[in-house]
Amino acid sequence: KKRMAELDVELTKVTTKFSENVLDSTNAFELIITDEAKLAGLPPSAIDAARQSAETKKAAGWRFTLQAPSYIPVLTYLDNAEIREQMYRAFSTRATEPERDNRPLLERILELRREKARLLGFPDFADFVLQDRMAHKGERAMKFLEELKAKTDPFFAKENSALEAFAGRKLEPWDVAYWAEKQRRALYDFDEEELRPYFPAERVVEGMFAIVERLYGIKVKRQSGVPVWHPDVRYYEVHDRDDVLMGAFYADWYPRESKRDGAWMEAFITGSFTENRFEPHLGCICGNLTPPIGDKPALLTHREVETIFHEFGHLLHHVLSRVEVRSLAGTAVAWDFVELPSQIMENWCWEREALDLFARHYETGEAIPEDLFQKMVRARTYRGANGQMRQLGFGFVDLKLHREYDPARDGDVLSYARGVLQPFAAAQFPENYAMI
Repeated sequence: KKRMAELDVELTKVTTKFSENVLDSTNAFELIITDEAKLAGLPPSAIDAARQSAETKKAAGWRFTLQAPSYIPVLTYLDNAEIREQMYRAFSTRATEPERDNRPLLERILELRREKARLLGFPDFADFVLQDRMAHKGERAMKFLEELKAKTDPFFAKENSALEAFAGRKLEPWDVAYWAEKQRRALYDFDEEELRPYFPAERVVEGMFAIVERLYGIKVKRQSGVPVWHPDVRYYEVHDRDDVLMGAFYADWYPRESKRDGAWMEAFITGSFTENRFEPHLGCICGNLTPPIGDKPALLTHREVETIFHEFGHLLHHVLSRVEVRSLAGTAVAWDFVELPSQIMENWCWEREALDLFARHYETGEAIPEDLFQKMVRARTYRGANGQMRQLGFGFVDLKLHREYDPARDGDVLSYARGVLQPFAAAQFPENYAMI
């Protein structure tokens, strides 16, 4: 028990340092462009955001960072391949600098997890984690992934050969998203940027609340006067149809330098039964979505709308929980189930009736035109095999690092992980690729 406590403490310290290094490395990069001609291909929303970012740093020109709303448009739309490469290489080698090198931390994390699993009687960390999940063992989880990969491989190869034929050349990793967007436009006549005016963030959030009121009979109300950690953060309460407070949450949607990337939900307080009443839950949902630009509201992509709905699904799972055993409440369920509420919520982003509740042009109030909606639906599964292979790659590298990797035999952890991930990528990784 004493050693287990020591392992948990060190794991907390090392994983926290790992995350800090990624955040610091992300913030250490910026690219200032002063020649407007080099912005060719970028949509106006990305150009305006880069200009605003430069102004906040009192810089001339246009400023680009490794935060998602800045990085993704560059890789997707910018015609200048040299700048795309520069951004890609900076993003994919974060936390490998001498002062922020995560490689020794990663090796230590794996070592500590191995010891923890063996101390508890398991052959490896995968078996320990999977014991109470559907797969039960790492071997079975790996077999499942291998079967999915075998079924996906032919479609993956077909998609990538078609993309290279469309581009007319072999693609580098910083070319894939750029040419994929051009191919999608050619195939479906669909540009996701056309949807932005119909997704002002505040209206999206309010429409989402209207949907869950219809579905579940609950009401979500924004409350003022509650302390928050940043002016962009909003605080809401969730009441049932009898106006009983079920839970509350903070929403923090926009990127900033003190915040890690990605999107997630956190359970701050898990409520419990006390005598004849239930103490409410408290949670938080976070993202790194396109922020407001100038006098315009934050105008989101459809993918960002899906992100909001996804994380709110997790939040609902937390605040609607009425489980007497606190350790089993909310998202503390069998891990195979934990993504179901979020996936259900995402689905409403594709239903016409649901979209009409909130997808309105921020200037005219008009709904999404039917032809644009149909284009969006038709393009939904574009490069779906690549999306699936990306997820399978994460699973493979995770399982192999925790089941098979031996530093004495396999050498550098990043080289090992790159070798595992390469078959799941549409282009050859650079030698120093570190996004594992």
